[in-house]
Amino acid sequence: MKYLAVTFILVLLSGCSSLVGAIAETAFEKATDTEISYVGASCPDVRRNCSSGNYQEWYQSNGKLACACNN
Repeated sequence: MKYLAVTFILVLLSGCSSLVGAIAETAFEKATDTEISYVGASCPDVRRNCSSGNYQEWYQSNGKLACACNN
């Protein structure tokens, strides 16, 4: 039973850290007027909505495409 409780707490904490990361990313985007996507499938939308023309793409350390529009 102790192992189940520890596992539950670890799962709960890992979920909280991803939530905190998402909140921090949203705050960063709002503060810097930047739209960032770490999902390559949404990069065409980011590019289309990029009015400033300062659009960038890069590959993350996991090999997946990411992109940003710096307004």
